Amino acid sequence: MGQFQPIFSFAGLLILFAVITLMLGMQERKRTRAKLIQSLRSGFGKPSAKKTPPERYAQIPQYYLHHRQGFQIDDITWNDLDLDRLFHVMDSTCSASGEEYMYYLLRTPSMSARELAFKQEKYDWFSDPANEETRIRLQEILSELGHAGRYSLYDYLDFTTALGERRNLPHYIAAIAPFAAFGLMFLHTGIGILVLLFVFAWNLRTYFREKAVIAPYFQVFNYIFRLLDCAQALEKEKCPAVEEETRQIPGLLKAFAGFRRGSSLLLGSAGTDSDPFGFIMEYVRILFHLDLIKFNKMLAQMRGRQEEIDALLTITGRIDACISIASWRQTLPFYAVPVLEEDASFSARDLYHPLLADPVSNSIEASRPVLLTGSNASGKSTFLKAAALCALLSQTAGIAPAESYRAGCYRIYSSMALRDSLQDGESYFIVEIKSLRRILAAAEQKTDASRQQNPVLCCIDEVLRGTNTVERIAASAEILRCFAGTKTLCFAATHDLELTGLLQDVYDNYHFGEEIVDGDVRFSYRLMKGPSTSCNAIALLGTLGYDRAIVDKARERADRFLQEGNWQ
Repeated sequence: MGQFQPIFSFAGLLILFAVITLMLGMQERKRTRAKLIQSLRSGFGKPSAKKTPPERYAQIPQYYLHHRQGFQIDDITWNDLDLDRLFHVMDSTCSASGEEYMYYLLRTPSMSARELAFKQEKYDWFSDPANEETRIRLQEILSELGHAGRYSLYDYLDFTTALGERRNLPHYIAAIAPFAAFGLMFLHTGIGILVLLFVFAWNLRTYFREKAVIAPYFQVFNYIFRLLDCAQALEKEKCPAVEEETRQIPGLLKAFAGFRRGSSLLLGSAGTDSDPFGFIMEYVRILFHLDLIKFNKMLAQMRGRQEEIDALLTITGRIDACISIASWRQTLPFYAVPVLEEDASFSARDLYHPLLADPVSNSIEASRPVLLTGSNASGKSTFLKAAALCALLSQTAGIAPAESYRAGCYRIYSSMALRDSLQDGESYFIVEIKSLRRILAAAEQKTDASRQQNPVLCCIDEVLRGTNTVERIAASAEILRCFAGTKTLCFAATHDLELTGLLQDVYDNYHFGEEIVDGDVRFSYRLMKGPSTSCNAIALLGTLGYDRAIVDKARERADRFLQEGNWQ
């Protein structure tokens, strides 16, 4: 017995170290959980403090790109309306699937009230203080799901087939060899220790060589394990607000019965980088190739299960996004439940831009196209964006940033923040006419025999600003008149007052005004009926510090043109 005393002492020390490490790990997880719950409790209904790294944000569109069907917001409109910023303001999701579903939702407006992603009752349930503990528990479960590293799960799923068939025999040998070396220690302690060290060194070398090949995919299976555990935990909560989603989970989980067996011990480390127990388990997996063995088994079992994985990502993403939207709507100064109809008219009372800190609200009733005129910086562009965002949020989140909103379900387009395309060698004017042509194509799209096309809502800022005055007015009048002849509600802003007369038979005229007080231009940002009767570009030169002589001569030249009809 005495000859084995060093071995037993060494084993005892290892066991003691493992117990202490386990206790420290449990305390660390307890502190982390308490901090998370406090954050979820205090952050609901507050502006999102979430920071998404640029490299992660670049991957968030993957769910949207894998579910492109029906009408979706195009890139021009997305950029015009600053929807990247709106996404960040709305996003307080706890998981990658929540982020990706939220992005998809903003790009996929519903084409009927029946198709809205979430009913108001869901938002109301999550906003009710009486349901706070259940809501926090759901968010805690979703936080445990977390993210699949820097990339989207869809990036990895698309390439798993490239790995081909993989054999586990070398890894079985690597897993058994340390035990054989340990047994050799009882026959000859010195040789056994040397063999054990050699085996560990060999296992480390072969592990990292193999891990380098599969590393990008390894996180996927880790995430899938967490996805399955997350879905199961969500279903067990029996939350009535998400019953529609969770009732599908048991059937989907049946497809992964063998896939999940033993996974939580081998790969499902819930610890953080500072968790000592998780640190030890990571080395156990490395030395015995346990995760490589499980990876190859999972790879074989996962083939053909992409649809089930996609369905689970959709379920978890919907729940996460719904809670996030319920939180975001409480940050708004006020909002309305939209009334969506088949009619193409647009009726909004106290409509405002949801991204402005102190917005000015405006009301409008539009049953036919609208032409907006007014001075520079008077509020035309902001109103166009507010109208488009109100329609978009109503058809995606089911929330209108207005006191009341009643309108159709639109295919939404814009042509506003355009710029030259150096890459394609296109001037601003070419980019502009292509942008307008895409809206005309949508407006003129023939109705499918099986279903009726939804009306188009388009917001256009400064039609054809990239060309000379005469041709701009002539072409703009015809393009805008063409919109009026289709099932399109067009909101167009222009500085060309001539258009108000040319289009008054098919467009309603509205304007934004200003007043000059003590040489300073003051804007009310209030929408008023009728065309604009004032210009302030020259006055703004003076208020922004230009020499008085420049301002006076510019005014004199403009007045002479208005009187005589020619430039001098």
